[in-house]
Amino acid sequence: MGALTPAVTVLLILNVGLFLVQLFVDRQAEGSFTLLFGLGADVARTGFIWQFVTYMFLHGGVFHLFINMLILFFLGPEVERTVGTRHFLGLYFISGIIGGLGWFAISDHGLCIGASAAIFGVLGAFATLFPHREITLLLFLVLPVTMKAWVLAAILTGVSLLYVIGHFEDGIAHSAHLAGVVSGFVYAYTVFRGGGIKFRISRSPRNKPGLKVLRREDALSVDQGEVDRILDKIANKGMGSLTRRERDVLDRASRNRRGRG
Repeated sequence: MGALTPAVTVLLILNVGLFLVQLFVDRQAEGSFTLLFGLGADVARTGFIWQFVTYMFLHGGVFHLFINMLILFFLGPEVERTVGTRHFLGLYFISGIIGGLGWFAISDHGLCIGASAAIFGVLGAFATLFPHREITLLLFLVLPVTMKAWVLAAILTGVSLLYVIGHFEDGIAHSAHLAGVVSGFVYAYTVFRGGGIKFRISRSPRNKPGLKVLRREDALSVDQGEVDRILDKIANKGMGSLTRRERDVLDRASRNRRGRG
């Protein structure tokens, strides 16, 4: 897994900190904090549009918070090291907001809270970038089950889809999960696999499991020599070895390519 990354660290602190604030204020004000900042089905009537963001930082209990933060802790750092902090935050919040919109679109009552849609977005991105990476889960917290990332994402997406289509009610915002994981997949595929700079998974002895550039011509920039050097560095050491400046160079190269149509 490696060390925690900047965005993941901040998100972990914010989620835990705001959950404690939620518990304290709700106890003093009879739940008004959650009602004000959770995503209500009547948001169109109230005009509290900030709820599409703030609902991500509230949770329904310690276990709800623990599961979401556990997934973020294990999967988030590798995704952030791969796509960069700016893109990771974009992925996280876009997935969360679209997840909220997905829930709002089919819900006519109730309140939606939790980071699950954003977390599902991170899972979708992880499965897109590292589809064959093996993930071990503790089923029922005791039985270890190992599967590839794309299989896990497909199973969870399928479960959410079945609940949405069947209109089953179990107190879980499956529509938010579904919208979130699709958003994460689309974001990662569009920016890092299907467009801009293209990568593929490499498992060769020289390159440990990670990202490898497919085509140099996908990364045009003002200084092609500098881009070539960075691409060689990625091929040898992976995206995690890049400095902030080198990431900026690749980002500009990607934008220049898209700008030329």
